[in-house]
Amino acid sequence: MDFFEHQEKARRLTVMLVFFYSIAMVLITGAIYGVVLFISRLGGPGDPLESIASNPIDPAIFSLTLIGVFIVVGGGSLFRMAQLSAGGGKAVAEMLGGRLINPGTRVPAERRLYNVVEEIALASGAPMPPVYIMDNEPSINAFAAGTSVNEAVVSVNRGTLELLTRDELQGVLGHEFSHVVNGDCRINMRLMGVLFGLQLIALIGQYMMRIPYYMNPGYGYGYGGRNYSGFDSGNQSSQDDNNNRSSGAGIMTILMIGGVAIMVIGFIGVFFSAIIKAAVSRQRELLADATAVQYTRNPAGIAGALKKIGCAEVGSDVLNPHAAEASHMFFGNVASFFSLGNLFATHPDLTFRIQQIDPSFNGVYPDHIEPVRIDMEQDERDKMPKPNPFDPMQKINPANGMGHIGGFGIGQILAAGGIFGSMPQQVSDNTQDPLSAKATVYAILLNSENAEVQQKQLQAIAAVEPATILPMVQKTFGTLQGLGENMKIPLFMKVTATLKLLSKDQYKQFSNVVDALINADLKMDLLEYTLKAVMLRDLDVHFGLAPTLTEKYSTLASVQDSVAAVLSFLAYAGHDTPEEAEKVFVAIATKMGLSSRMLGNEACTIKLFDQALRILALTTPTLKKQVFEGMVQCVQEDGKITALEGELIRAIAAMLAVPMPNWTT
Repeated sequence: MDFFEHQEKARRLTVMLVFFYSIAMVLITGAIYGVVLFISRLGGPGDPLESIASNPIDPAIFSLTLIGVFIVVGGGSLFRMAQLSAGGGKAVAEMLGGRLINPGTRVPAERRLYNVVEEIALASGAPMPPVYIMDNEPSINAFAAGTSVNEAVVSVNRGTLELLTRDELQGVLGHEFSHVVNGDCRINMRLMGVLFGLQLIALIGQYMMRIPYYMNPGYGYGYGGRNYSGFDSGNQSSQDDNNNRSSGAGIMTILMIGGVAIMVIGFIGVFFSAIIKAAVSRQRELLADATAVQYTRNPAGIAGALKKIGCAEVGSDVLNPHAAEASHMFFGNVASFFSLGNLFATHPDLTFRIQQIDPSFNGVYPDHIEPVRIDMEQDERDKMPKPNPFDPMQKINPANGMGHIGGFGIGQILAAGGIFGSMPQQVSDNTQDPLSAKATVYAILLNSENAEVQQKQLQAIAAVEPATILPMVQKTFGTLQGLGENMKIPLFMKVTATLKLLSKDQYKQFSNVVDALINADLKMDLLEYTLKAVMLRDLDVHFGLAPTLTEKYSTLASVQDSVAAVLSFLAYAGHDTPEEAEKVFVAIATKMGLSSRMLGNEACTIKLFDQALRILALTTPTLKKQVFEGMVQCVQEDGKITALEGELIRAIAAMLAVPMPNWTT
């Protein structure tokens, strides 16, 4: 199954979610209606059950019950969905006790984790996500969360950090990146929001059962004993105390019985939540395991991590009280009341998972696991030959690009490590705090051919930024001149996570400076356009300045003018004469079933290109695949891929939020 099919399947799961949610709502409403009707008939003549059997319909009670259920369950779902939509993956990570890793961390275990995430992000073409650590969780587990690939986060338990080797950590993170790029995170976030409403009645029941505990006199909130003045007021006070105790006992009894009744009814929601989670999650977990093996070409990595989870003293349990809500997001099973044991567990049996990767596994797990010696592991890595990031064995050609979307191989991971490893230390250090990260982006955008334009750009920076940043920009600019153009986009992707540490106002100021640098020469080249596209799809969304992509168009006819505009742009870019360009355009348009005509060369501006891509970004996964495939075919139609065509495909992928692995032509 390819990236676009994953996205489409995730989209279709919403239909199943609505179906089971509706059934649960009907059953919950019916159960509560029955209880309320029974209570209402208790004071009447005769047996209340016989009364209900003879007259089961009470429109007033049913209406009130229906309204109440929709307010509690539907309102709970809407509240949590709005909360998660506003906070994104960050909200989930923080709710589960995650601590954001600073990109400049010098803690060896955190540095290793950050480097692995960085390499996989660049290899997959996904934005670098913020990385969190759950310090209070000693087990081995991890999750990815977010409403889109552009605002996802990755979080790991402290045990994952301390107990896994680098290869095992790479396997776990490969699994999580599979969820990120294949659209699983979006459906998981939606599940978390919707299912909270179904579980809310059970949670209310639990809360009611705990209230008597807090009403205990030992807490000072209870009934009886001394009055608040601390003085005995005689026999009247004693009599009042007895009355209060009796009243308090009655209230506590009602609360306990009511809590149990609501818990029992709430179990319907818990039951359907478990069904939905199991139906959505289990197969996708197996698929993510297989994808992680495909990514890393190292079955021992993810299998080793799973075997360590099987160690009785480690496991994958998460202690945070909100873990039940997010159980379907985690790498390993999360034991909780809402899992209902193994019957509706969100993950397949652990031994079965391992045997799918390592058929020779005999089901015997380690008794004890020692923390990894990261210093010794790093010494071994330092002795290994450094990969050449531009080794032809590690290149991806756009001609084969469709097969790599949403995925990558060990060659791309090694290439990513090689790219970052070949950067001068000063450039790498400049990616680790917000001020130097901004200086790096400004240096990437400085004009190296026109001194007058460059001076204008430096003035634009100096007008807004502190004086200390200009020397950093100029020094980084000098270093970048020896690196080559093909390092600039990877370098920019490396600093995006650091730029997310800016405040919203600081980011707006930074974005305005970027626009000023791009507009200094009154034109926009493809590097500048691609950089702005990455900012739009990643940083702008993160700071709430642009909405996440929605699915507005599902047919080719609804976007054919936009497709024709982009195909025209690509055809002219890859051919020397208008006749050759038109021949390619006609061939691809015929194959796709387009009726729109090719635009004239003079009409193919960056502005029109951008407008067309903004429309195409709102297509459904199936249509997006058809459109992107046509564009890739357009650049390879003549059997050669120019550097300009490769850069155009990279820009298109950025605008459409398609995770395309880094390539050279």
